[in-house]
Amino acid sequence: MRLGRKVALGLGVVAGLVCSHLAWAHPGRTNSSGCHNVRATGGYHCHGGGGGGGGGGWRELEETPTRVKVIAIPRARVWINGAFVGMSPTPAVRIDGTKVQVLLEHAALGRHETTATIDAGGTTALTVRW
Repeated sequence: MRLGRKVALGLGVVAGLVCSHLAWAHPGRTNSSGCHNVRATGGYHCHGGGGGGGGGGWRELEETPTRVKVIAIPRARVWINGAFVGMSPTPAVRIDGTKVQVLLEHAALGRHETTATIDAGGTTALTVRW
């Protein structure tokens, strides 16, 4: 009977360790700082290991990243600050600073360029019209 209790206790400890690891795990790749976007909430968080502090878990960034989403005539090619980001409407793209240069290119309408200043620390939907 004693051996049965030890085996049951050992299996319980192993199961607890496996389950606690699964509780923190989730899909998604991280950048070099151990951070990534959270699609469900639109947030951004970091996992331990990139900086100080213990491993495991996650910590919220002190600053909310600045993002911009460009809304323009459908099927226009969009560049934000010189980088091609896709066809309009674009997904929210993280940018540095608050100054945004947007270049649109459309087969029928040609090219259009505009500059805007957006609020830091959030996502701005920027509607661009020819």
